[in-house]
Amino acid sequence: MENRELDDFNQELIEEVKEYASEHSENTESAFTSVFLSYLADFGESKTADAEVSYCMKESEKFKVNAYAFSEYFQSLTLIVSCYEKNGKIEKLNKSETAKICRQASKFYKLCCSSMSVLDEMEESSNEYMLYEFIKENKDKIENLYVVLLTNKLINSDLPEDAMINKTTVKYDVWDIERLVQAVYQRKEAEKLVIRFKNKYKYRLKLIKIPQESDVYDCYVGYISGECLAEIYRDEGQRLIEKNVRSFLQATGKVNKGIRDTLRSNPAMFMAYNNGISTIAEKVVIDENESTNDFILIKELVGWQIVNGGQTTASIYAAFQNKVDLSNVNVQMKLTVIKADEQMDTVISNISRYANSQNNITMSDFSANDDFHIKLEQLSRRVFIPVEKGKPSQRWFYERARGQYSVEVNRQLTAASKRKYKEQNPKNKCISKTVAAKCAMCWLRHPDIVSKGLETNFIRYSEMIQSGEIQEPDEKFYCNLIAQVILFQKCDKIVDAQNFGGYKAQLNYYTIALLSEYYGDRVDFSYIWQHQNISPEISQLIENLCYKVWNHFMNPNTNNAKGVNVTQWCKKEDCWIMLKERFQNDSI
Repeated sequence: MENRELDDFNQELIEEVKEYASEHSENTESAFTSVFLSYLADFGESKTADAEVSYCMKESEKFKVNAYAFSEYFQSLTLIVSCYEKNGKIEKLNKSETAKICRQASKFYKLCCSSMSVLDEMEESSNEYMLYEFIKENKDKIENLYVVLLTNKLINSDLPEDAMINKTTVKYDVWDIERLVQAVYQRKEAEKLVIRFKNKYKYRLKLIKIPQESDVYDCYVGYISGECLAEIYRDEGQRLIEKNVRSFLQATGKVNKGIRDTLRSNPAMFMAYNNGISTIAEKVVIDENESTNDFILIKELVGWQIVNGGQTTASIYAAFQNKVDLSNVNVQMKLTVIKADEQMDTVISNISRYANSQNNITMSDFSANDDFHIKLEQLSRRVFIPVEKGKPSQRWFYERARGQYSVEVNRQLTAASKRKYKEQNPKNKCISKTVAAKCAMCWLRHPDIVSKGLETNFIRYSEMIQSGEIQEPDEKFYCNLIAQVILFQKCDKIVDAQNFGGYKAQLNYYTIALLSEYYGDRVDFSYIWQHQNISPEISQLIENLCYKVWNHFMNPNTNNAKGVNVTQWCKKEDCWIMLKERFQNDSI
């Protein structure tokens, strides 16, 4: 990758971080972490999905964590640690520096697992203590710990070796400036998985080929041993689950205790009780010498992905980790090998959706979803911000794909043309589709869903688009959407000015939802669009409401939520239902 591309993008990133820090009253490293994570959310990076930014550090104990993400479905915890250079020059991190930074995060997890931890002595309202409590609470559900380093420096390919903390596998990953820029400019997919059954796993995968002719695909059915499936999942992890399915399961999936119980107590009945896995591949390598008319022996699968049965696979792996005997466990398997390259994305999307719908999972229609965001993008390029006098010259910039703004700026050939482009499309008026969805869902009164994170919220928003609950975009819809973004931004500044001391994001979500629920008729989106601001009356209303929300957060339901983690409570619908009841009864 050219140095100029890296330097240009890094300058834009630094500018974006400065702006974010100023607008959200965040320290620089937390702002960098938030901005970087917003890119990863758009790329579909599963390990960091729905991450909570929470700056935790103690120099004397040599630990640091900037954010964390927990997936009950995949039984994984991700600790994110950032290394930000704000002077504009792209520096290099060597192997020992990289390892030292990564181990600051794994050290925190190690302290969380200690019987006598220094974290017990920390202030209970501190980020460190709250994350410690959260990890302790969920420790038994964590099979894998991922430590992800985010940096705008350059790193060579050397990463710390996988390790074990107690019974938890620790894996390390890095997103440096070069990897980020590659993903933005090339939208590069992860390297295709190649599963070498014969050479690597010493496993004879024998399947029956379905006798039908198709130019689009070949289909095979059979079974795979539980041990082999668990070993492959151990090596490849969540990459084995098809991306769209993985995102959905991450957001909505629950660990199936029935699968676990069968594996532990009655493994021979697993085949009878379980529906198995449905998979796709781009290419199959057959052992011609050992194949017969009845059975095909498969040596390798290229681009192998599980589109249905991710929960089965993760549960088998969990049993494997816990030393459950899997020698009698076999899993039904369907394999679709897609031969028509030009139809690859469509076929995979349809298989994902239809395979999962048979098990009551409603996948979003991703192609319709793309059309929706393309229309918003087109509207943002032609609708100018109104002015009192003269000719309008500025626009909001709707980012359908994260990083579009930086790419467009850097396409301008001269410093003068870059400056003019930024004048017409100011950086502070660049809005990503996930942030727009967050603002919209707050107004649609789903603060509990928004509290779960950008990815989970975006999936629910996409489902509402597909079901017709959200209308097709036109100019009025677009202007109203931007008005909702402005309303959210103004709410954020009002809440920040109150100096509550915590839970600012959740205060924003619930305040906007409360405003929409009880005073929606007072909010005039055409006024907000016209003035690019909210009225003094709405400002005062927001200030009053945010105190109601704060009182609600500080007094959770004492019957079953004493000592509750407010951040986690906000993700539950009960929190929203109770707030409405209290507001109506004037009891907060």
